Amino acid sequence: MARLLKEPDLTFFYVLKRFIIFLINPLWFTLTCLFEFYTYLRPFRLCHFMFWHCIIWTTASHLYVVGQNSETVYLGWDSLAFFILVIIGVTPWAKVLLQCRKPKVQNLNHVILGFFGMISSIWIVFGCFLAMSFNFYYGTCARILLLTLLCSFFAYIFICNIGTHLYLILPPENQPFSGIKLHTILFGLFHLAVFYGTFCVSRYWPACSMLLLSSFVFCINAWSCFFTPSYILCEHRRNEWDMHDEPYDGIICHVAVRRNMGKMKDPMNLPTGFQLDDKLDISKLQYRTYRSFMY
Repeated sequence: MARLLKEPDLTFFYVLKRFIIFLINPLWFTLTCLFEFYTYLRPFRLCHFMFWHCIIWTTASHLYVVGQNSETVYLGWDSLAFFILVIIGVTPWAKVLLQCRKPKVQNLNHVILGFFGMISSIWIVFGCFLAMSFNFYYGTCARILLLTLLCSFFAYIFICNIGTHLYLILPPENQPFSGIKLHTILFGLFHLAVFYGTFCVSRYWPACSMLLLSSFVFCINAWSCFFTPSYILCEHRRNEWDMHDEPYDGIICHVAVRRNMGKMKDPMNLPTGFQLDDKLDISKLQYRTYRSFMY
């Protein structure tokens, strides 16, 4: 297994950019440092950003909500303790899943499944906040909320490319927010309408607004993945400046999605060496793998 031996390109502008990110958003700066490879966060970067901010914001909102009532304040610490204990219990299994069960090539269907799981989790949590705002099964909803957040971590694993040798990324023209598209407008209007209704009827609208924003981002990404006619397999790179090495951007192979090939503008003008997603064979592909310090 090879390792990157290139010296870091720590230019003044790079250090300045990282420092500004740290000042503006310490959480995101910390996450980008914790993820060992730059390419772990490269595809669906906005989804990674929204997921972690939504988890922290929602958990903090939950503690604030249950702490407002002296009769239910115990639910916050009770639920949080349960949440922490479950995380401690499932973390070893999550690591095993990443090490042993994670395919060497990221699968588009797994990514789509992960997005649908995250969207479902978001709306269940959203429903819990609405129910709690009307004191409907308050204690039950409080526990379901945190349990659903825990389940969202498993859905998040499906969109992560940690542990893979090749990860997928959508072509520039099929990126989630590339240009103004009809489905983006419709999803945006729907989430805005729900936000307006929530603002009018629920006192927990700040937490719900973060959930709706996350749902919007996840929906757009899920739509793009489900209907993309092709995607690109790339090898991992440890640092951002390594993306300029050959092959450029780490591109190894173009893959056509058979069910969506009819949506291509010119199905006959596919890149040389492309493969079909249902007959993908990586045995003849040449790519580098890098040993992770995590394993």
